Amino acid sequence: MKKISQQELEKVMALPPFDRYKYTVKWIADGEVIFILENNAALAMGQLDEHKVIPIWSAAEYAALSKSGDWSDFEVKSISLEAFENTYIPIIAENNYLLDVFPLGDKSGFVVTLGEFLRDLDDELSNY
Repeated sequence: MKKISQQELEKVMALPPFDRYKYTVKWIADGEVIFILENNAALAMGQLDEHKVIPIWSAAEYAALSKSGDWSDFEVKSISLEAFENTYIPIIAENNYLLDVFPLGDKSGFVVTLGEFLRDLDDELSNY
């Protein structure tokens, strides 16, 4: 896995949510890994209106920055794209969860449906 430099960390964190989303999709397609926060097999989740949202990140360094408040006891976990497809996608789809892509601390990232995320990820993967 590629390490994030401090300069890149600061640059990407300053981006607006949609630009962080595009960065994340590209990074995930390139590394075929997604990062989540988990505590005893429970996923970190947020709430947006009546929807539950699962935060995801492109790198462990970004996910670690959100380990505060309700998520302070959570650990950063990497998931291969294959495991995401086989294990997490069915759960997300069955429960109609949304994805909060690259939130920062208590600020939401870019929230999308599973279908939107998979479409954008497939588009990016087609470049490889």
